[in-house]
Amino acid sequence: MNDDDNYSSDLLEILQGYSTLEYSGQSYYFKHFSVIEVLELEFDEKKDIASSIKNGIKTKNELIKSAIDIGSWSEAKEDKIKSLNWTIKKSESALSKIEDQNQREIFNNQIEAQRKELEEIENERAKIFSYSAEYLAQVKKIRKMVDTSIFLNKEFSEKIESNNSAALTAILFSKFNHLNSRDTSLKASYYAGFFDFFASQAANPLCIFGVTFNKLTCFQKNLIIYSSSLLNKIKNVSIPPEIANDPIKVYEYEEKPHQEAKTSHGVDDLRAKMAMRGGELKAEDFLS
Repeated sequence: MNDDDNYSSDLLEILQGYSTLEYSGQSYYFKHFSVIEVLELEFDEKKDIASSIKNGIKTKNELIKSAIDIGSWSEAKEDKIKSLNWTIKKSESALSKIEDQNQREIFNNQIEAQRKELEEIENERAKIFSYSAEYLAQVKKIRKMVDTSIFLNKEFSEKIESNNSAALTAILFSKFNHLNSRDTSLKASYYAGFFDFFASQAANPLCIFGVTFNKLTCFQKNLIIYSSSLLNKIKNVSIPPEIANDPIKVYEYEEKPHQEAKTSHGVDDLRAKMAMRGGELKAEDFLS
């Protein structure tokens, strides 16, 4: 399946309000959550956290503090997580400004190494609060999401058997995260034909779906929001022709006429620091 087919498939799923999930030779149907259902899930999660705390279950922060007090965790690791998150974000921003493919590959490899290091530390940290009030509420929320959204038929009348729910959870959240991402919404809108139609109905986008706001799915809401932002950017900003056909770059583009030289110098500066550090960057490199 090529990219255009993927964008069209994503748009179709968003518009029709459900996705087909395949597992062990069987088709299952993921009914997309409405805006109201998402809010209800979040509200219930907060109530469950409060209830657990009332019953004496510790929060994440309390468990982390206890672990630091007894020496099984440290403030240094907490700071490392913050530093890596910050550095990765800045590195990704710098990467988007590098044109040379070889330099991009080198820089991207470093970012991937940082992501791997961050994942390892966060996995270690997660073990500490695996029985926190927040974690238990999240488990309950996930179970509820699976039970109320996956069906055996398109009419959403036949629920799945409980022994299949655990296996389907990973598949469900992979699909959810994909359709819920900003980039998926932008690409599905721009490349699959929705954007042109949206532009003609921008004053009343709900008429596209023929529903009130509370009946929209969370993915349809995202499609409208990102399409609207993209349309406003195209209308009000002079977009360079070399990025005009890339909705992600258009969405992220900001006119900074007085900072072009500074930005270029900044990327060159980072390359020089990478060379001096043997191909690595640290958080402080983005501050100078």
